[in-house]
Amino acid sequence: MMTLNQQVTSSGNKQSLECRKITKKVFSCANKHLKILISQMLNSADKKLFDLSQQATSDKERMKFMDCTRIFRTGKNDINRHFFLILNDTLVATKAKAMLDGNEELSLNGELSLVGQDEMEEMVAITTMHAKAMNLFGNGVSDLQARLEYLELMCETSIDKESLDPKHICEVFQKTIENLDIAIEAKLVFYKLFDQEVCSKLGVMYKAINQIFIDNGVMPEIILQTTNNRAVEHAVEHIEEVSSRVATYYDPDTNVATDYIPRTQQDVSRIVNEFMSGDMTITEEEFKLPESFLRVPTQQDLDGKNCYQRKEVISALTTLQNKLTSSQNTSENLTTEQIKQELLVNISKTHGGIQNKQVNLLDERNMDFVGMMFDAITNDETISKIMTNMIGRLQVPVMKVAMTDNEIFEAEEHPARVTMDLLTTAGKGINNEKDRLFNDLDGIVNNILEEYDVDIEAFIKAVDKLESVLHKEEKLTQKAEKEQQKIILQEHARQIVISQIKMISCNKKIPNEVRPLVLKHWSTLMLNRYLRHGRDSTQWLQSVLLLKLLLKCLQPIQFKSQYKLLKKNEMALIESVNDELYETQQDKDEIATQITTLESHLTSMIDEYGLTIVKKDKDDITEKESVENSSDDSSDDSSDDSSDDSSDDSSDNSEEEVQQIQQHVETARKKLAQLASSTKPGAWYEIYNGEDKAVRRLKLSVILTDAAKLIFVNRKGVKVIEKDAEEFAKELEENRSRLLADHSTFDHALAHVISAMAA
Repeated sequence: MMTLNQQVTSSGNKQSLECRKITKKVFSCANKHLKILISQMLNSADKKLFDLSQQATSDKERMKFMDCTRIFRTGKNDINRHFFLILNDTLVATKAKAMLDGNEELSLNGELSLVGQDEMEEMVAITTMHAKAMNLFGNGVSDLQARLEYLELMCETSIDKESLDPKHICEVFQKTIENLDIAIEAKLVFYKLFDQEVCSKLGVMYKAINQIFIDNGVMPEIILQTTNNRAVEHAVEHIEEVSSRVATYYDPDTNVATDYIPRTQQDVSRIVNEFMSGDMTITEEEFKLPESFLRVPTQQDLDGKNCYQRKEVISALTTLQNKLTSSQNTSENLTTEQIKQELLVNISKTHGGIQNKQVNLLDERNMDFVGMMFDAITNDETISKIMTNMIGRLQVPVMKVAMTDNEIFEAEEHPARVTMDLLTTAGKGINNEKDRLFNDLDGIVNNILEEYDVDIEAFIKAVDKLESVLHKEEKLTQKAEKEQQKIILQEHARQIVISQIKMISCNKKIPNEVRPLVLKHWSTLMLNRYLRHGRDSTQWLQSVLLLKLLLKCLQPIQFKSQYKLLKKNEMALIESVNDELYETQQDKDEIATQITTLESHLTSMIDEYGLTIVKKDKDDITEKESVENSSDDSSDDSSDDSSDDSSDDSSDNSEEEVQQIQQHVETARKKLAQLASSTKPGAWYEIYNGEDKAVRRLKLSVILTDAAKLIFVNRKGVKVIEKDAEEFAKELEENRSRLLADHSTFDHALAHVISAMAA
């Protein structure tokens, strides 16, 4: 019989073995998918680059693409091999944090140098790729990181949770091509190809890896980080009870004989078409539904006897549409009941003012159904009021489309529904009706009202115009936002480095001859390490502690302990500073000069203090003075002890400083953890701007993780507001700020009506 310890050991070994098996599967899956994507990129690069060179408008641009073609042809095997060597070296958690020292080309500008233009171009390219990827499949990445973090707790040889992050994969590619002898313009072409062929297609890989965890019982469900602990505990305690009830939609395969809310496009289309044709009727009125939804169609309704013909109804709606076009009233849209009243008035005018018939139940149903959809759009808080008013002007044309073309509820690419979706997308960043873009969109809506009768061509034209407008605006915005991101990243990093140097150099003297070394070259090194690795990295901490030792050794010598410390560490310190600076790509001649100056200064300090000691020994030659010297030596020893204590205090201070940095980073992490998983660059928000100010509709452009700051830009890519993560999370919770629609406006409204019908 096994003892308890043996059972525990056996259980632990079994668990560890399972973890290793899962890790191996994840490792293989990641390599398999990335090999396919990298191969596709390398194999298609030749043709794509050739096409780009043919489209080039200048000889310089054409030569750039031809150079890239040559590099891909001759070096694609090396690129492929190096990429996977670097990637697989960093998949193990213990190795990942030592990765990516990177290319640190610098522009020396003033005492604190900023990252060079080339370096910033690469950094922004990676940031842009990462943000785009997170927009496409951010939830899958977040789920995977949560599962990898869980696995890391259970297994020492697990994969680092950030090593499969899109940003890290982009940085692996950066490391792969950094030694290629090409200009930054060519590198940016490489990044663009990598973005198109690899980064934007990683969603399938994340889905596959997450499925490996699910199949092996590792966190089949991901609980959002905004869920409170009590709710999590309750969910864990009652997992069997909750699991079959949490879904919004039921599985139709297991609910064939019962009522259920549809979850596929086919289900929605079937229900809507059956309802519009009279084959389905709502029997319960738990929610307030139009009367036409509840009445069962009679044979008279189906035959159309004593009812106005559909062409008469559409003609009357066209008259109303023309009236709305000429009035240009965008402040308030008609309700469904008002539309139906206007409809009857217009029909009666064509019959000499007599109303001797009624609107067919199925036509009335159609209008009520579309009317409910537009009510849902009006009430959707994620769409601005000015945009819901604009979209609401299309209510009558969409009613006409629904009566004549049931494809609108079946085809996701139907021009009418695409028009509504594109209007919402284009209007995300519009804050007032004076915006030029608002006028452009309003003109497109006016064209629909003026041109649409029963031919869908007016909506097709609208889609083309909207896509053209969006493409133009996106191109302008990206350029401006890219420049803004450079400024934000540089300024933030600069402030971090300046404050860190001020803290270390407080009450310390920096000799004039070594000031360039400290305030330009070393600060530049710190700037790059912060940008590349973050404030909690070993690389950053190493640069901070080495600077602290350097400044300590540069202080005027007052005690023997300082003399001993300097004499003992002089050469090692100089070598360390030299080695660290030579890893950067600053001017090597300048660095060599500064190192020589530093060595000369330290040597001079040692020699001067050494001569002082010798001179004192020569002057104090009597026995009494020798005794006194002995006493002085004792005093010096006491000073040494005191200084040693000071050194210990300094060591304690170093520890305290490291702890402060770590505490600062941890505080930032806690703040960021309060944000929902949907909070990522590229998302649009309605931002609270103070009690006495109007809300602004802005895009989240940059998240400064170290400072827990969120930077928001307007639709032109210009920085407008900076928010503390904790403060913003509270605003979202209290609904003072809110996430804007990232869903199909048409689908969302349709789902609202279907849900009301199924309630």
